[in-house]
Amino acid sequence: VFCTPTITKPYDAFLEALERSVPALDAAGIEHSAVYRVGDVYISHARSFLLHKAMETDADAFVFLDHDLSWEPEDLVRLVQHPGDVVSGDYRFKQDSEEYMAKLFTGVDGRPMVRADGTLRAHAIPAGFLKITRAAVERFRAAYPELLFGPKDEFIDLFNHGAYAKMWWGEDYAFSRRWRDLGGEIHLIPDLNITHHTADKAFPGNLHEFLLRQPGGRKAA
Repeated sequence: VFCTPTITKPYDAFLEALERSVPALDAAGIEHSAVYRVGDVYISHARSFLLHKAMETDADAFVFLDHDLSWEPEDLVRLVQHPGDVVSGDYRFKQDSEEYMAKLFTGVDGRPMVRADGTLRAHAIPAGFLKITRAAVERFRAAYPELLFGPKDEFIDLFNHGAYAKMWWGEDYAFSRRWRDLGGEIHLIPDLNITHHTADKAFPGNLHEFLLRQPGGRKAA
């Protein structure tokens, strides 16, 4: 189930990307549906309601998509099909200088740590292009009962944000921290073409290509 919070409606580029992805998802044999939460100004609250609605289906994975992103259809298929309980793409901040949102584990040489499957080991990821399996949600629910709410604890504040260890944690990094505290791993697929949009400007990016252009990379100047 694709879960998208939005204040008014998703950007046209988002809707076009999702529409273009449908044939690719169908061709891959992926059954899919989408839910939206419109007008909720609290992002963690919106995502908890989206997750509740998605959990009522028989889906085994939930994909959180931000309304100001666009992507290539095959990249969404890769996100859904990649094994792992928490799998993410990465995208640029909305600024002219190219800088990405995820925080990566690095080795002694300062380079990102890469798994055999080509994904990067991340300790914090954005939640705008993020797959979480039902198994991961249930594990999270059991570990953090204080984040359940509603008459029958039917809602899970998966992206609860706030102060921790004298720092303010946004909803996506806070989820990442709690998931890793459970011993969970985050898989980040670097070679995805994801564009972050404002109302009048696009910020296309590909983390893999960006890293190759850094000092010591194969495409460094």
